[in-house]
Amino acid sequence: MSEIDKLPKNWEIKKLGEVCNVLDNLRKPINSAERQQRIAGKDKGNLFPYYGATGQVGWIDSFLTDGEYILIGEDGAPFLDPFKDKAYKITGKTWVNNHAHIVQPKDRIPLDYLLHFFAVTDLKPYVTGAAQPKLTQGDLNSIPVPMPPPSDQQRIASQLSAQMASAERLRQTLAEQLDAINQLPAALLRRAFSGEL
Repeated sequence: MSEIDKLPKNWEIKKLGEVCNVLDNLRKPINSAERQQRIAGKDKGNLFPYYGATGQVGWIDSFLTDGEYILIGEDGAPFLDPFKDKAYKITGKTWVNNHAHIVQPKDRIPLDYLLHFFAVTDLKPYVTGAAQPKLTQGDLNSIPVPMPPPSDQQRIASQLSAQMASAERLRQTLAEQLDAINQLPAALLRRAFSGEL
């Protein structure tokens, strides 16, 4: 039995291209030297984030998009690593280069629902190329997306967002505790050789 066969009866499977607009016509690459020239001497408050396949890669003096979108790497994303994000959310006035697809949900589908979907979806079957893996727009549009009824989409997105935020807080706490544990041997050695022990 496949994962799709386990879905509730009132859910549908749709292709990503049916539930999202892929707005790759809104992206434009600008090399680092040109960006540096454009932002030289300008106040940071007048600059806009410049995004690539895995996140923000710099700043620019203008914007091409203004809204809330999901960016999914086209190339240069960690497609083969199951523990790394391949998609992320951007908000506001931004500029996206040609290494990321710009995705906008249709029909009031919660953006966070699709963002969480991409966090658990194995994109390897849709990626081509061995040396430089690439997710083409055609392959992106063909990805099957489980779609619950609209009334459930927001509930699922909200619950996942809350649980993910809780998990992130726990991860941060554990990282701080691990850091304190890692510093303990050095502190003990300092005490031992300073006569405090």
